[in-house]
Amino acid sequence: MGQATETKNDSIPQVLQAIITNETNHALWLNTLSLLEHIGSRKILLTQSSEDTSEMILRHATEEARHALFFKKAARMIQPEFRSGYQNSSLVRGTAARIYFAKLDTLVRRNLRKVFPEEKTFTYLAYLYTTTVIEKRAMVIYTAYDEILNESGSPIRLTNLILEEEGHLSEMSAEMFRLDPNASERLAQLEAEEAKIFARFWRQISEFSLN
Repeated sequence: MGQATETKNDSIPQVLQAIITNETNHALWLNTLSLLEHIGSRKILLTQSSEDTSEMILRHATEEARHALFFKKAARMIQPEFRSGYQNSSLVRGTAARIYFAKLDTLVRRNLRKVFPEEKTFTYLAYLYTTTVIEKRAMVIYTAYDEILNESGSPIRLTNLILEEEGHLSEMSAEMFRLDPNASERLAQLEAEEAKIFARFWRQISEFSLN
C-alpha cells in the first residue's frame, strides 16, 4: 500500500487471506473485530442513554454487543484455549484500532458542531453519522471476509451479522435525512475523510499479516 491515503479494495481480501492462514493471527483478528463492535456498543450507551432513548438505539446497542460476543466466541473456535480480553497482546494492532475509532468520532463531531449547536440534535446526529460511516466500512470488510471464510470451508459465517448491519444502515439513513437537509453531501464528505483514516489503520493490519 505504500504511503497511499486510500485503501484499494483488492488489498482487503489479500490481507484477510493472509491472516486466516495462521490460526493465532486469525484468533487475534477476530478478537480485534470484537473490540471494535464492543467500542461501538459502549459508545452508543454512553452518548444515547436518556429519557429519549428509542427502541432503535436499544436494539442497535444490543446487537453491537452481541456481535462483539460473536467474534469472541469465533476466536475460541479457531483457538479453543483463547480466553483473552482486549489487551493489545490479544489484538491485531489494538492501539491502531482504537485510534481509528477515536479519530473518526472526532472528525464527525467537529464537522457537525459547526452546523448543529443544539446539544440534543448534535449528539444524536453524531451517533448516526459515526455509526453509519463505520458500519459502511464494516460492510466492505465483513463481505470480503465472509467470502474468504466460505471459500476456506470455515464454520464461521457472517451472514446474519451482515443482514443486521444492513438493517442498522437503513434505519440510520432515514434518520439522518430526516434531520439534516445536507445529509447526502455531508455523508460523502465524511466517508472521503474516513477513507484516509482507515488507510492508515489498514496499512498497519497489512504489515501485521506479513509477519
